[in-house]
Amino acid sequence: MKNYKNLNFKIFLTMALCVFSNKATSQTNEIINPKGKWFFGGEMGLNAIISVHPSRMTSFQAGLLAEYYFAKNWSVNGRIKYFETGVIHENNSTHGQFEGAVLSLPLNLIWKYRIIKNFSGNFKLGFALNQEIKSNYDYPSNEKTDYSKFYGSFNPGLGFNYFISDKTAVFMNYEVFILGNNRTENNMLKLTPNSPNNSLFNIGIKHDFLF
Repeated sequence: MKNYKNLNFKIFLTMALCVFSNKATSQTNEIINPKGKWFFGGEMGLNAIISVHPSRMTSFQAGLLAEYYFAKNWSVNGRIKYFETGVIHENNSTHGQFEGAVLSLPLNLIWKYRIIKNFSGNFKLGFALNQEIKSNYDYPSNEKTDYSKFYGSFNPGLGFNYFISDKTAVFMNYEVFILGNNRTENNMLKLTPNSPNNSLFNIGIKHDFLF
């Protein structure tokens, strides 16, 4: 897997500056209630593959989103995301490594709590359906590699949201994709699957295009 750490840092720094610049120049005294509105947008940021040890390989990730507020502080969010993933294969006597990439479709329920005016924190819970679009195995020749390329994973997270106006918001959050598609045989004594696990940091913008 390629390491895009320097490039990711530059991208993140540029986007962070844009976010805080917009925040500083677009303050509003009105408390915005987004209930009943649809927002569409995009996000990008860093991806750490936490199932590959000892190093946490980092790469670029991005996605598109749609979000509907069914209450002032509650929404449902659907996205399509691309990110790289991987896992160490561990058996009693053999080791190997899986490297891949997925298109992921996370669906989340989000609860937001106001911190000050139109700046809020949030927690989310959800489930993601993942389709591998790249699958590279460096396993011993006698080991299984025909694992399913389509699988689900648990997707919780937390973050912050700021409404620039009643139609536009910027946000940043941290989330994980875990507990899906076990890649190790004969591990009945393990409490959790040896699955491709990722932690993602996102920064993005969303807008209500509907009138």
